[in-house]
Amino acid sequence: MAVAGAKSPVAAPADLETIERECGKQLRLPPGGCGCLRERAARLKDGQQGFVAAIVTKNEAAQTRARGNLTVQELTEAGMFMSSAPAQCARGAR
Repeated sequence: MAVAGAKSPVAAPADLETIERECGKQLRLPPGGCGCLRERAARLKDGQQGFVAAIVTKNEAAQTRARGNLTVQELTEAGMFMSSAPAQCARGAR
């Protein structure tokens, strides 16, 4: 649930592409694992996708901007995604 007055960042479709492209470099997942990560990231809200893309690319400025635009719950969900999804995708889970 969004907080009144909280901005909801709009993710470009490029965020999912960035997550898939960079996960091989940054997270060292094979192509199938990166596709899995993209599919799972598509289930996140747009702003969360942007935040995850910023994490995967290690873009600290974008991470800071996203933190200011997401609710605590949204940030927690994105953090949990990054804690679990890469390992699950590496094992071949979808």
